[in-house]
Amino acid sequence: MLEIKKVSKCFGRGTANEHQALSGLELHLLRGDFVTVLGSNGAGKSTLFNIICGTVQPDEGRILLDGKDITFQPEHRRALQIGRIFQDPMMGTAPSLTIEENLALAYSKQKKRSFSFAVSAGERNDFRERLAAFGMELENRMQTRVGTLSGGQRQVVTLLMATLVPPKLLLLDEHTAALDPATAEKVMRITNEIVNENRITTMMITHNMDQALVTGNRTIMMDGGGILFDISQKEREGLTAAALVELYAEHKKQSFSNDRMLLH
Repeated sequence: MLEIKKVSKCFGRGTANEHQALSGLELHLLRGDFVTVLGSNGAGKSTLFNIICGTVQPDEGRILLDGKDITFQPEHRRALQIGRIFQDPMMGTAPSLTIEENLALAYSKQKKRSFSFAVSAGERNDFRERLAAFGMELENRMQTRVGTLSGGQRQVVTLLMATLVPPKLLLLDEHTAALDPATAEKVMRITNEIVNENRITTMMITHNMDQALVTGNRTIMMDGGGILFDISQKEREGLTAAALVELYAEHKKQSFSNDRMLLH
């Protein structure tokens, strides 16, 4: 479904600030996979998402989505097939517009219609029903400006905007990190409901190791612009956050030893 083939990206090449963000990265997702992505700052997580979305172009390698090469496809065209939700709840919405207007714009874009705030009575009822299912009473605030909502409420609106018409791929970029624990848990529950109901192929960056081990069906650990290890749902069973840290240390040590061997 998603194939990333030997993708590399270097920023500031030839300068004092040169940084190899991705190095020959390979990853294959099947339709319906929900992959959680771990890694320290600078591991390449956000660069990987940016390259998948088309915000950044790779230096080498190819990206295929549903069998089609999108490596150099413009970002705005990929946005019709790829949904992305950021850590900042304000990104992905128009704060000065109402909930209904934001949903109408998202629906128009995903249906490839001309942008319009106008919605039919049936579409409005559909929006209300979907919002009501989240249990946050947003269905009664359709005319409220998104900028006045709480962080959790805005993130739920963003989730619905990104999945009104289920995308081929959904990228969650630490989308609960800026929320308080209770709200983050609720948004994560809603995320799982939407992903599971629509069987959306999903990747989620998180720094929460406990969450990474119970969400979705695979967990990958990134380091130094590559994938250090990729563990399946079965392999994750019974694995604790502490054990995951030990696994990281073992793979890191092995990788370091191999690198030293290559230098000799």
